[in-house]
Amino acid sequence: MRVLPDLVELVLPSRCVWCGRGGLLWCLGCQPASDPERVALPSLLTVVAAGEYGGALRSALLAFKERGQRALAGPLAAYLSDAVDLGRRQGSEPASKPLLVPVPSSRSAARQRGGDHLLRLTAEVAPQNGLDVLPALRLLGRGRDSAGLSPAQRSANLAHRMRAIPVRSDRPVLIVDDIVTTGATLAEASRALQAAGWQVCGAAVIAATKLRRPAPGRPAAPALAGGTFRLGRFGTRV
Repeated sequence: MRVLPDLVELVLPSRCVWCGRGGLLWCLGCQPASDPERVALPSLLTVVAAGEYGGALRSALLAFKERGQRALAGPLAAYLSDAVDLGRRQGSEPASKPLLVPVPSSRSAARQRGGDHLLRLTAEVAPQNGLDVLPALRLLGRGRDSAGLSPAQRSANLAHRMRAIPVRSDRPVLIVDDIVTTGATLAEASRALQAAGWQVCGAAVIAATKLRRPAPGRPAAPALAGGTFRLGRFGTRV
């Protein structure tokens, strides 16, 4: 466990990942309010996000994932915990005690990041909600970097690349991820779990991206539910 090292790293003199001021690694005033909302995606899967992938939340996630700032696990887990709490109640079949299934990282990403960052976050969230973690998914083969891919390309890139362990409990599962863009990753995770016999009650993520407007002649990308995704201190509506 790294609880003490992480705490020391968070509070010792540092620079905030958002404002750059010396002090905390992430100033309390720079942490946007968590306001979980359902996200509209082109699937039947119910997805809840705690905020928009932008501003300080984006900076903190990148620092945690790509720059090894593990002390940010606690603050980020708080956002995910809020999304999990709403997600378990907002699914097509609300579940009181779902198993939390994190989306797996590729082996190369896990090596570069010193472990599976999402599994670490999920392990922090589960006891806060009285739940259990089930690493039921694994990623097969190699895919392209999803950055810059269209929704259709993302879906094709992930098609049948996940496999789940056979069902071993009558409890439903709630899929957990850090960011949702088009929903392709969550859709593939749901497909793999259901193919193995699991009942999927929904998904919870820390942040949802605000997709760019499509170029002329292209179909519109999925929007956030109802066009009123509240973003706390981000202060915008989409």
